[in-house]
Amino acid sequence: MSCRKLPVCLLAAVVIFFCGWFSTGMASAGEGTFNDIQGHWAERVILEMNAYDIVHGYPGGEFRPNNKVTMLEAVVMILNTLGWDEEAGQADLSGLQFHPSVTWGREYLALAVEKGMLTRAGLPQIDSQRLASRVEVAALVCLALGLTPDASQVTFFDTGDIPEKYRGYVGAVVKQGIIQGMPGNMFMPGEPVTRAQLCAILSRLIDRKLIPPPPPMELVVGRITSIDMIKEKVLLRNLEGEKTVLLPADITIFTASGTTGPEFLKTGDRLKCIVDVRNNVRYAALMDDASIANSVEGLVVSFSRDGSGYNLTLETNEGDYLTCPVEDDARLFRASRETDTYRPVENDYVQAGLDVNGRVVRIDIYPPERISGTVVEVGGASLTLRRQGEEEEYAVSPRVQVTRNYVRGMNFSELRRGDRVEAVVMKRTIFQVNLLSDVLTGQSGMVSRVHSKAIYLYVGDEEKRYELDEQVEVIRDGRLIDVRDLRRGDYVNFEVDGRGYVITIEVLDEDEGEFEGTVKYLDVYPTTWLTIALPGGLEMEYEVSGKVDVLRDGDRINLSDIIPGSQVAVRVEDGKVTEIEVLDDQNLTVKCLVSGVNPERRRITLEINDRYFTYFLAPGAAILDRNGKPVSLEDLEGYRVEVRLKDGEVDRITVL
Repeated sequence: MSCRKLPVCLLAAVVIFFCGWFSTGMASAGEGTFNDIQGHWAERVILEMNAYDIVHGYPGGEFRPNNKVTMLEAVVMILNTLGWDEEAGQADLSGLQFHPSVTWGREYLALAVEKGMLTRAGLPQIDSQRLASRVEVAALVCLALGLTPDASQVTFFDTGDIPEKYRGYVGAVVKQGIIQGMPGNMFMPGEPVTRAQLCAILSRLIDRKLIPPPPPMELVVGRITSIDMIKEKVLLRNLEGEKTVLLPADITIFTASGTTGPEFLKTGDRLKCIVDVRNNVRYAALMDDASIANSVEGLVVSFSRDGSGYNLTLETNEGDYLTCPVEDDARLFRASRETDTYRPVENDYVQAGLDVNGRVVRIDIYPPERISGTVVEVGGASLTLRRQGEEEEYAVSPRVQVTRNYVRGMNFSELRRGDRVEAVVMKRTIFQVNLLSDVLTGQSGMVSRVHSKAIYLYVGDEEKRYELDEQVEVIRDGRLIDVRDLRRGDYVNFEVDGRGYVITIEVLDEDEGEFEGTVKYLDVYPTTWLTIALPGGLEMEYEVSGKVDVLRDGDRINLSDIIPGSQVAVRVEDGKVTEIEVLDDQNLTVKCLVSGVNPERRRITLEINDRYFTYFLAPGAAILDRNGKPVSLEDLEGYRVEVRLKDGEVDRITVL
């Protein structure tokens, strides 16, 4: 067995001994490699480091986990783990003095001096038998990684026993979770480090993404989406997408309580794998979902990936900027539903769940919600609104934007009790406020006629006359225009004040733009047409593009899954609908035909516009006839009814 990239001039006996540390690239990895680690506390990390081809055992299949490590071995091990073994082979030894007993590995010591891990003056004191203490390993790792010394993290009962010059190094590696204390909150600075302990320390460098795995090995963590036991293939999904790994049928998979085999894996399991260049799994472990120890929230500044993985930068509600590393298999939720298709983007409002190491393991994305209400109280960083007869308090972002009638800017402090407002809310935090005092909002219609002091609009099926305010603002394409530039047939949103005068008119470009409203009709065959009712009653009919994107909570759905009565946002381009986002299909009222009932399971199937949808009845759901008297569910089949959905369940049924 030859050692990877060790000097060819080494004595054969030395080569055999130190192959217990260094990989050959030929020996097999896995649970059968060593015969003296089963049940050892470091069994798993030893096998991980073996799978990375960083450590191997001694002749006879032993690993000798409790053997103590020399300073020379520790230096070599750290440099190899960081992938600097090739650099060591080219290190300049000129001008350096070594202890006479050091007959191999001098190039590693020379590289350690070059990297600032050791000093020239200290080299002669490192003999081949000198053991490495815990503080010395802490210093080597800290200096190799370029961490900032931080003595404030050193709070052990035996801190006084840690030499002053080492305390900052110890604090830095403790802060990163690389080295942990001993039982009883002791550090034991002078204790020699064992082979098992050094494996554990160096494996944390990879697990915590402080360094990448040594090429060509790769660490893959993801959730299982499919399993093919015949072809020994497992498909894993994480933020990078999907990756197929080859899992041998006889591999042992570690779990929190023991071990298992591939035949017991199931979709949804969280699997950690170390794979080679051909995606063959050399080590595998089932992982529990990470516990959330802390959470932060704010607006997304960036969600990006670098050499060490994903990072999430937030601007918190306090105006601070915070960057956190993200686990590759962090779970993403949008509007409380898990999603694989949506990633956080700039200005999304999110809550990030952090594990004990400060890594993001869950991201909840909160889509913007537009609400309206009457101001009850204005606080320094809060706003209380009365909505539907109830008072609700919201936090207010430091970045809040406040306008009057959508055009004129104003200060948040100018809002007063009794003001009528519309607000954009994300997770109960307000980011935009528009003052609409004495304004009837949500009006829409089609221009019929325009006079100097009045305008006639079709609202629903009725033509209505409205007086024009002298300062009426008419907006087309984001610019103010003269009211006389309005044309018959223009679709508009408008606002009316308490006197009944129109104060704002916004012209809608029916061929281009984004609209929110209620799906009234959806005809799928032979050509797909969508009729959407805007707030105020205006109906707009569009042909739906054959390449339309239909989304619900960030996930793609079929066009036929849209339920008439749903609240949607549509994007129109060149007169055709190119995108539909379902905002709410869980709370609506729809008229339809009952095509089937299942009283035992309390389910009902409804025919809506020649399509069928099945729902469960909510506990206590009311089922009433035309006279308001209760009827049985089984009596409804074949009747036309009005159905009210609440949170996705049938809350009320009324026979028409």
